[in-house]
Amino acid sequence: MRILFLIPLTICLSCYKAPQIDGFDTQAWKETISCDQNRLDEANVLLANEQKLLSANQNEVQELLGNPDEHELYSRNQKFFYYNLSPKCDSIPGQRLSVRFDALGRVNEIQIISVFD
Repeated sequence: MRILFLIPLTICLSCYKAPQIDGFDTQAWKETISCDQNRLDEANVLLANEQKLLSANQNEVQELLGNPDEHELYSRNQKFFYYNLSPKCDSIPGQRLSVRFDALGRVNEIQIISVFD
């Protein structure tokens, strides 16, 4: 009897649901980026809805945005996910979305950063 209770509980706890962000277009986010096509509009929607993403866990962010283009382990068990938003074109620097996770794996900061080579 105990096993019958634990199986559905385990399944429910192992599933992650992406945060619902009004105005965020997942299809546009998945498009290949180029000098003409970028993710800046979608990133600005995420920043405008930052409160909905704060405290989301790593799996929920990956469900919403996909795997990061780069990740970084930082001090005190913090982690950063970086998503490319626009490539470096001519003299314009590229931009990335930086998602910072605390030691518990929860989002605590989201920002757009410029990438200079």
